[in-house]
Amino acid sequence: MASSTRQALAQAKADASAYLGSDLAFATDLFVVADAISGSTQLRGILSDTSTASDAKNALIERVFNTKVNANTIEFVKKVCALRFSRSMDLVIVLEQLGVHASAATASKTNVLDDVQSELFSFQQAVASDRDLQFALSNKSAPNETKLALVKALIGSKANAVTLALVNQAVGSARGRRVAIVIDQFAKQVAAYGDSLVAKVTVSKELEQSQIERLRSTLAGTYGQQISLNIEIDPSIIGGMVVQIAGEIIDGSVSSRLQNLKLQLVKASSSINRS
Repeated sequence: MASSTRQALAQAKADASAYLGSDLAFATDLFVVADAISGSTQLRGILSDTSTASDAKNALIERVFNTKVNANTIEFVKKVCALRFSRSMDLVIVLEQLGVHASAATASKTNVLDDVQSELFSFQQAVASDRDLQFALSNKSAPNETKLALVKALIGSKANAVTLALVNQAVGSARGRRVAIVIDQFAKQVAAYGDSLVAKVTVSKELEQSQIERLRSTLAGTYGQQISLNIEIDPSIIGGMVVQIAGEIIDGSVSSRLQNLKLQLVKASSSINRS
């Protein structure tokens, strides 16, 4: 993301604070606007062009979205479209990110931020590990209604409403992106709202709550900020755990130690043979 677009996003997030609430209306409205602009080259070009008179932009925004979103959303979108973007598609990207930001705010205000992060991670893992599911959700020839119906069948009553809104956006508006990657990006943006790092923890069996809290506390002390844990169970590591956080991989699994020991034995055997 180029400098002017980053500045626009920062300004828009600051402006959005007055619109954030405990329901999803503002967030879902922003997704509606982002999708509409994404689907129209002409609309995107006019609204992202700094040479277009503000009155003309505002009139167009009202004409297009008056019956589709709430009045406060229209007011906010006018502010966003007055900002400078590096390229027209960046307006869509920023509006979508603002929708995720608003979704995270709703989750925070309703005390379900940790649940949303955990549910996004679980769904992302399910999609990433199942080729048939990946294809079904990414198939460009399949109607969005069919894909969203599949999402509802998979997580409809199990997940928080915020999670469902974010997954629906990721699936329904992938724009050529892999769904698992989009959900992962959304999850990181949600975590950033809570000012926390996300640690992916792989263990051989389910951890007790006291172990989870001890691990969270240790990582928080090490990295100097709040930590959200996404825990995945993989019996193949035998024991111990693997932690992926902030671009680092901390491999304390038994399988890794056994592999290292095996390599050492092979090296020692080769050394003896040569002598």
